[in-house]
Amino acid sequence: MKEIQERNVDAYMYLIKLDQEKWTLLHDGDHRHGIMTTNISEALNCMLKKATVLPLNALVELIFNKLVKYFHQHREEVENCVHPFPTRIFDKFLRIEMKSREHKVTTYNPRERIYMFRSPIRVSGTGNNVYTLRLNNKSCSCGKWQTYILSCSHVLAVCRENGSRTNTYMPEIYSRQRT
Repeated sequence: MKEIQERNVDAYMYLIKLDQEKWTLLHDGDHRHGIMTTNISEALNCMLKKATVLPLNALVELIFNKLVKYFHQHREEVENCVHPFPTRIFDKFLRIEMKSREHKVTTYNPRERIYMFRSPIRVSGTGNNVYTLRLNNKSCSCGKWQTYILSCSHVLAVCRENGSRTNTYMPEIYSRQRT
């Protein structure tokens, strides 16, 4: 047990000496864009999991063919898409939009575009949380907007309240033109 504690302390001391901006979401200055950056490597690892026993030439050919197939499928999806965002992003956007209908917007400061929300109380007793949205800073205290870049339900609630276009706050990275 003591050996495990010593290893944990050693690991902690090693990490604390490193620049925290490089290994924590808390200190990355919102540059890493949250969890999304690891999805690509996880997908690639999953794709190659069974291929580790292949010779190098076969492995390179497998990677090439899978990437060609992947990009072909996604290009077709984008070309056949009828809305401004890829299907998965648009579906997620619709779910967020439905959730935004539950929110009651309270304007703190219209000039600075600061809004407050209190989440509804659920049957389970959860909810009743207070969130602050700062449109000028593109930040929300729920943390979802900063982490996922995709507008959170609080942003969409303010857009509905003000009559603004919701796709104004959708990042260009999710548009069909960028995919």
